[in-house]
Amino acid sequence: MAKKDFTKVGDAIAMATADTQEIAEMQETRKTRKTYSPQEEQEFLQTMQTAGHKGVKLPRINLAFAPDLYDYIKTMSKMTGQTYTEFINKIMREYMDAHSEQYKKAVELRDSL
Repeated sequence: MAKKDFTKVGDAIAMATADTQEIAEMQETRKTRKTYSPQEEQEFLQTMQTAGHKGVKLPRINLAFAPDLYDYIKTMSKMTGQTYTEFINKIMREYMDAHSEQYKKAVELRDSL
């Protein structure tokens, strides 16, 4: 039976160690993520411009609509040049403004519990 040559194993281990050290050095030089002040975050959230701002996310809801409501949202958002989200937010804001007194009372009741 012929003897096996294990001299190349040492070279492979040395190369793997060098690669590991190189990776570790690359990770150390990686940029840190920019952080935003609470005021900046609120500005991004209010303007709904969070794209490209890591860590700043708008709250989301998965909604289902009746077919006629969905068609209304789809049609009217296109007519006004808005996205579905912008259109629904506009409608909700108008409703919220029209019922602000009821909302204030509801918040007071919630907070008193």
